[in-house]
Amino acid sequence: MQARPLARRFFSARPRLPEATVAALERVGCAVSRNPGVLAAHGKDESHHAPVPPDAVCFATSTDEVVAVVRLCAEARVPVIPFGAGTSLEGHLQALHGGVSLDLSAMDAVLAVDADDMDCRVQAGVKRHALNDHLRATGLQFMV
Repeated sequence: MQARPLARRFFSARPRLPEATVAALERVGCAVSRNPGVLAAHGKDESHHAPVPPDAVCFATSTDEVVAVVRLCAEARVPVIPFGAGTSLEGHLQALHGGVSLDLSAMDAVLAVDADDMDCRVQAGVKRHALNDHLRATGLQFMV
């Protein structure tokens, strides 16, 4: 029951994302959104905690974009919250201190599969079902 007042206190007292940082993020090349609906979707998960949206969402499509976003946020001392599917149960998606949600869902490639080692390399946004579709011909399966 204390989650909502605590979340509101953090949300209302936190520093705002500087406009200069937003402009720099937009120059990186990934899509940047401050749409209230997009922010709301990136500030909640499957936990019981009250949603606390980020100040902006960056939709990365490459490792270079991830590096650039993290570097810019580090220089500006802006928190970065990685976002995958939004299914967390721990409440780590809430942006209690403001910041940027770094959405990695578009980075969904299977990079390499080594069936002999039962190992694969994937990008952060790969979904379990897509990985299993890719692995089907090898006889392997990723079980949760």
